[in-house]
Amino acid sequence: MSVDGDLSTQFLYEALSRGKREWELTFDAVPDLIFITDTQHTITRANRAMADRLGMRPSEVPGRKCYELFHEMGGVPGTCPFVKLLQDGEAPHVEMEERHLGGFFEISVSPLYNEFGEITACVHVARDVTERKKAEEYRLSLEQQLQQTQRLESLGVLSGGIAHDFNNILTIILGHCAMARTATAEEVQQHLAQIEAAGNRAADLCRQMLNYAGKSPLVQTEIALGVQVREVVSMLQPAFKKKVAFRYLIEPDIPLIKGDQGQVQQIIMNLVVNAVEAIADQKGTVTITLAGHTIGPDEASYDTFGNTIAPGSYVCLEVSDDGCGMSEVTRQRLFEPFFTTKFTGRGLGMSATMGIIKSHNGALQLSSAEGEGSTFRIFFPTCPAPCPRLGASADPEPPRPSRERLEGTVLLVDDEPELRQVGTVLLNGLGLTVITACNGRQALEIYRERSQEINLVLMDLTMPEMDGVEAYQELRREAVALPVLFCSGYGKKEVSPFIDSDPYAAFLAKPYNRDQMRVMLRKLREPATSSA
Repeated sequence: MSVDGDLSTQFLYEALSRGKREWELTFDAVPDLIFITDTQHTITRANRAMADRLGMRPSEVPGRKCYELFHEMGGVPGTCPFVKLLQDGEAPHVEMEERHLGGFFEISVSPLYNEFGEITACVHVARDVTERKKAEEYRLSLEQQLQQTQRLESLGVLSGGIAHDFNNILTIILGHCAMARTATAEEVQQHLAQIEAAGNRAADLCRQMLNYAGKSPLVQTEIALGVQVREVVSMLQPAFKKKVAFRYLIEPDIPLIKGDQGQVQQIIMNLVVNAVEAIADQKGTVTITLAGHTIGPDEASYDTFGNTIAPGSYVCLEVSDDGCGMSEVTRQRLFEPFFTTKFTGRGLGMSATMGIIKSHNGALQLSSAEGEGSTFRIFFPTCPAPCPRLGASADPEPPRPSRERLEGTVLLVDDEPELRQVGTVLLNGLGLTVITACNGRQALEIYRERSQEINLVLMDLTMPEMDGVEAYQELRREAVALPVLFCSGYGKKEVSPFIDSDPYAAFLAKPYNRDQMRVMLRKLREPATSSA
């Protein structure tokens, strides 16, 4: 062999050696956990980061099974991306928590092939994403705090309007009570009708407040947005200065949207409050526009952040004011968490509002300039398919004669003596015998003594000594099929986890009337009758 040939061989050998050393240095320098396995899940090589995380030396890792070291399991986990690769030829990214390694990891796999195209080994890369997961959890926590802060702040604005409406309702009720004392029998009936109408108005006001406060479960229902707009503005308007006028431009036959009523009310409330406060002490007008809008597949439409609004059918809610407006800097920062402004309007909860809009697959457009007012335009997707109408039963109750009599004995449980008295009269009027108890503990004692007589339990939620939920859980240990009807001034949210899967339990919101009670009791007793 010539001298030149020897030099070329030596140069090639040194280049290969240098390349091998550089590859090994690079392999060990990568902070991600990297290991190579054969088709039997045996580790053939691991980098220093992998060995350090396991508390081992790099030379101790090869020959061990990857599922023993990395997953600390005796067998291959069903979520293993390598198994997916071998079965389907796909190499998915998998995120999983490895408690013994102290964090969350994002794992990806890459196959190694032989000259015949067969998989002979696999390179696993496990990236520690624990800090990212913590940041996501912190962000979610902040969003929840923002929504709660927004609710508390806007409830302060609401309080004046609520007090105004309730005082008006109480004035009507007390006034008709006073007039009824000296009225004829025919006039008494007229006064009673007015008192009943005022009571129903108060009940509607309480329902709106419970929805807004999040005391009702988050239920996706069909919502008539025009009705919600008028309800919210009517509830808020007494708290606003008389200088602010409201103008409605609402198209007829607006399509329904699908969403959570309480959260949709929160959006409307925030936008209206902001618009009124931007006008401040000046005379001004808040214009609320509601119209259907369709974005075609070839139409380019963008939200205020530059994101494309998906083609489809929408209901557009537009709230505009002729107040102080916003500068470019304010517009850019308006949706930042905890951002407050120095201009007249306070910008209540816009970060939380944006989160609600996104959760409803909606979009927002904003236009504003200093001294020229502001316009917020919200796109709500229309309801894609029939869903339960708000306030309506998914299974409508067929009409029954209002004089239908029921039979049996009811255990009525409530800590308010007046409500026990009213409830007893109402239930007696339906044909039922009534036994009363003042709390859950007394109800249990009575039921254990007279279980053969009692056909149904009608129970309040919040009571001293033992509340309704605790009493219900105790009753279920003794009587699985005993019908239990919860009646409460709070929403159903508190009892939903317990009764949603129980065919022998139901909820009826206070205040209720005789017909509502008759329907609920009959419906609740039907499963017990059919299973007998």
